[in-house]
Amino acid sequence: MAEENNDGKRPVRGLIGSAVSKVKHQLKTKDAAYPERGKPLDSVMPGKWLEDGLFDDTGHLPWNCPVRPLGYDGEHYYFVDTMGQVFNTGDSSMGVERLQKLFAGHEAWLDWAFPSYDAKGRVSGWKGEMVRRALYAACRERGAWSSADMVRGRGAWRDRDGNLVLHCGDCLWINGEISDTGEHGDHLYVRRPRAMVPWSEPITDENNPSVKVVEILRTWNMDRKEVDPIIVLGAIGVAMLGGALDWRPSMMIVGDAGVGKSELNGKNGVLKTILGRMMVSTTNATEAGLYQLVGHDSVPIAIDELEGDDGIDQAQKVIKMARDAASGSVRIRGGQNHKGVEFQAQSTFFFSGINPPPLPPASMTRLAIIQLLALDPNSTKAPVLPEADTVGPRLLRRLADSWKDLQYRLDDYANILREHGHDSRGQKTFGTFLAVAHTMLGDEGLKALKLPYEDLSPWGKWLAADLVPELEGRAPTWEQVLIAIQTSVIENYSGGARRTVAQELERIKSGESISEVRDRLSLIDLGLIDDPAKPKSYYLAIPNQSRVLAKALAGTPFSNGQQGSWSFAFKRGDPSVVKTTIELKPGHFDNRVTVAGRQARCSFVSLYEYTRWLAK
Repeated sequence: MAEENNDGKRPVRGLIGSAVSKVKHQLKTKDAAYPERGKPLDSVMPGKWLEDGLFDDTGHLPWNCPVRPLGYDGEHYYFVDTMGQVFNTGDSSMGVERLQKLFAGHEAWLDWAFPSYDAKGRVSGWKGEMVRRALYAACRERGAWSSADMVRGRGAWRDRDGNLVLHCGDCLWINGEISDTGEHGDHLYVRRPRAMVPWSEPITDENNPSVKVVEILRTWNMDRKEVDPIIVLGAIGVAMLGGALDWRPSMMIVGDAGVGKSELNGKNGVLKTILGRMMVSTTNATEAGLYQLVGHDSVPIAIDELEGDDGIDQAQKVIKMARDAASGSVRIRGGQNHKGVEFQAQSTFFFSGINPPPLPPASMTRLAIIQLLALDPNSTKAPVLPEADTVGPRLLRRLADSWKDLQYRLDDYANILREHGHDSRGQKTFGTFLAVAHTMLGDEGLKALKLPYEDLSPWGKWLAADLVPELEGRAPTWEQVLIAIQTSVIENYSGGARRTVAQELERIKSGESISEVRDRLSLIDLGLIDDPAKPKSYYLAIPNQSRVLAKALAGTPFSNGQQGSWSFAFKRGDPSVVKTTIELKPGHFDNRVTVAGRQARCSFVSLYEYTRWLAK
């Protein structure tokens, strides 16, 4: 019983420990009191620091300046203000009011550093011109500076040595210690609204909530019974580690009404309960709005009811944002005065809706799709997390303490997935979810859930590349083009119906007239060439440029309706299937043939070899 009591006290002890650490940090960073006007500060009389040479590292400001110059970008000068945030002068003048904002709470320091005097020689205020000159000169000394790649907000990050840095809003958590925001290594961690702080004590197997989270996730009727709850747990961990990961895949939850999507991903759902104020949760979001809201943060974003009222186009833009966030690529948007503004999204997204919008392969391969099936009709109440307010901090501490182990697990799962048909994208997406979940659970947690933890091959079998819907559209680009051509409708009626290119080619097998098939294909600007090496075998001749074919492929990534780029994809095609030249006469190879009554340079697809290639 004594052991049980001790375990029961751990959550309380952890909460108290976190609170004590925050109080100590706040006391340490509390503003210093300044003397009355005209009195010395640290034994230095007002304005005399200049004569005494008491400069900061720029050589233009006092050593104790509460504002830190960062640098400049054109006519813009950047500082860390007294609230720990980036202050951009912009194109506006730095008058008295703006200087007061920059030095908010420290105006008395200005009276001491840059004093102005009345007729009797008493300090009466401060000289704005002297303040501006010193600030601008200090920024010039610091050099060029950009907020796009130097500022970091809330979330998890890596320093130059690969160590984990957790930005908790008003403080940093590094190696179990809480410190102030500000410059650390090569980056500036700006002060932001308070977010989640890791648990104050290391997490043992006994007080690790990961197993309980998975047990609760199993109460949903997920399509992949064993795998999907682990992927969701991994997605929670990926959301916590965000910017510290090289690859941060997102998750899409789909299912009919009443299957528990909002209970999982809604504003009061399980994910929000665990991630707390770390997560941005909404049911209606635009791409521009999310960029403005998130800024330099790396925080998870949950969007319930993705189908919304704004239509597919808006959903596609937000999903494109998640796609870019997976690798942290920089996006450039127009700004004021015709200057581009850089945004670097490094968040994990949780989408949910009845049905996913049409997604290109590039987006699908950065997502895990969790399909929710009908719930047990006898289930009437959503599960509740015990000690819910402590679950997130404990999971975050577990991940932080196991950061080094995670790097090895990422390699282990990538190898297993590669053995089961995944390319590098599939390895990174599913491997990251599995490795993070394994790190959170540990071997003991997986053992308790009766899941594999030593021999990882079952995970590869359950998530084999040819089984997961997320990778159904991952065909090589040349095959995607060929499929688009095959499914294009020939705008000519035959027997009261229009046929696709594939249907015309299928007629060859049924003994239809080759000349008739050629005539039909010529209507869409395609040719059918005999293969001299194989009797009754043919090449599909595809012109490298064709307005007719471009019109047929309009709406695909390979054409704008007037011109196309399919020839570049075919140049990268499997050489056994796609030929850049064919033998037209013995010993004579060329790519120029007659198609639809004109000479055209073409790419050639061997229909015989393509059939064999599909059967592999």
